[in-house]
Amino acid sequence: MTTDIQKLDPDTAINIAYDIFLEMAGENLDPADIVLFNLQFEDHGAVEFVETADDWEQEIGVLIDPDAFAEVWIGLVNADDEMDNVFAKFLISHREDEREFHVIWKK
Repeated sequence: MTTDIQKLDPDTAINIAYDIFLEMAGENLDPADIVLFNLQFEDHGAVEFVETADDWEQEIGVLIDPDAFAEVWIGLVNADDEMDNVFAKFLISHREDEREFHVIWKK
């Protein structure tokens, strides 16, 4: 049951997602997006812990309990501080012993 799970704190979830992103981006993003990320991330980059959506089943084909996962987005923000260029959305299990994750990469 999810009530027995020690939930990830936002900083830990962000660190896990960012590490996975750096490791896998080269294989999953368009080369132009990698260049864009590298050029603009320092000034406009964001890694945000967001409320876990309940529509992941549509994306990954598996029904999940949103309370059992943390969601993190990695992308670039615009002048209004809104993330308008999302490179990856991460779903990370709160279970430390079974750290499952799913990623939706920018197409």
